[in-house]
Amino acid sequence: MLSYYTLKGAPMSDTSTAQQIGRAWRYYREGKADTAITEFERILQKNGDDIDANYGIGLAQNAAGRKADAVRHFQKAQELVTTAIAKQPKREGNIASPADDRLMMLSRMIGQRLSELG
Repeated sequence: MLSYYTLKGAPMSDTSTAQQIGRAWRYYREGKADTAITEFERILQKNGDDIDANYGIGLAQNAAGRKADAVRHFQKAQELVTTAIAKQPKREGNIASPADDRLMMLSRMIGQRLSELG
């Protein structure tokens, strides 16, 4: 079994959010949409404002044919991304940091998904 460790060398909990998101994405990539949905739901029960979990569950729900649920989570993810972008420090130029770049890319991807679902 693969073990993860914190910077101080102590074993990291298997239920850390990052690990849960990793598992959920793996299930999604493996075509296990329902299992991915369950894992993303667990994350969202702890933190309903997790951008990655809202986007991921939207993708999994779309793959499972649950279009209305997917739209709801994509809209939530878009709201969260928009808020996060607004909170970024203002700088000259288009992309000021990797966080800005990530948020802008997520915004475009979410917008594409929403337009596909009409």
